[in-house]
Amino acid sequence: MKTTEMKFNGNTYMCRVVESNEGEELLIGSTALLDALQPGSFNDENEGFAGDEAERIYDEFFFFTDERSLRLPDNELIAELKKDNPEWFE
Repeated sequence: MKTTEMKFNGNTYMCRVVESNEGEELLIGSTALLDALQPGSFNDENEGFAGDEAERIYDEFFFFTDERSLRLPDNELIAELKKDNPEWFE
């Protein structure tokens, strides 16, 4: 299980790194981080992002999921991700 930390707005969020079917490392974040990065409405002029830094960080992530899923072993997390993104994990 490969993890990394993302710091934003004074908080640290644990994130996972998984490998795609093509060997690319994909960054998976928590929905708590997503809520911090994008607290506003998608209809806002800045699409709800907390600022430019938040938008830049958001673009680094492949997917956001709940804390429970982030704690799963790699094979179980990938099975969860595959449900919404089968082409990345065949």
